[in-house]
Amino acid sequence: MIKFFLCFLILQAGLYGTATTQNFTQDDLNKLEGFFDYLIHNSAIGYSLCGEKPVSIETFPRISKIPLRYAIKIFMSHPGYSIVWNGWHVWQTYAHHFNSKKFALRFIPEYDTLVLVNKCSAKKVIEENLDLFHIHVDAQKTADEFLEELCAPLKIDYISCKNTIILGILLGYGRNNAIAFKNSYLQKLVPLDTEWNRYLDPFLKPSCMVINDGSNEMENAKVRQTFKFARQSLQSFFKKDHCFEIFVKLFTNE
Repeated sequence: MIKFFLCFLILQAGLYGTATTQNFTQDDLNKLEGFFDYLIHNSAIGYSLCGEKPVSIETFPRISKIPLRYAIKIFMSHPGYSIVWNGWHVWQTYAHHFNSKKFALRFIPEYDTLVLVNKCSAKKVIEENLDLFHIHVDAQKTADEFLEELCAPLKIDYISCKNTIILGILLGYGRNNAIAFKNSYLQKLVPLDTEWNRYLDPFLKPSCMVINDGSNEMENAKVRQTFKFARQSLQSFFKKDHCFEIFVKLFTNE
């Protein structure tokens, strides 16, 4: 708790400086504001940006890959479709202005998935579960090497459904929950929290399936606490508009 509030005070002190946007057009700034506003309020990205969730992902449907009869339905049910794609294309143009030592923000074209890696939290969870990474990925690599490949994959991308144990661990759902999800045909799992109501709550609740038979309460409590503290930070930082500016300050803060 003390660590959380110290980080909050340090960041708050320099949060509202002017971003390096002198070369941006107003149209691009508007698209970036809409993009990051959508991500903060409609995805779990903020839980990695403002908390200790190791990795957060958001998958965007690509209508061009979908038959027309389904594409129209997806477009109508996905209000942020154009906001997300336009914003991501603009971000790619200006991303070199905003280098980060703490985070990696990248896109996986094969899965149409945006990934935000909290490097410190990701390294910690990799170290804690290094045996599983050695079993399921590579028996020779170190935690630093796994982290490097997570942020800039070469031969394999860990953010896929090919290995749900590794994916679940990186998403911060806990070792036991990740293993149980892999074997969910043997063990019934339940959602960690109730469904999110966008009209009553401005910030998304991360979806997470957990063991609920009383045998995994310590791990479940840790996951809840991680999400709770990140949510408190989200609520503190993103009280008003200027989501793009605030994202950049948090993303680039040393």
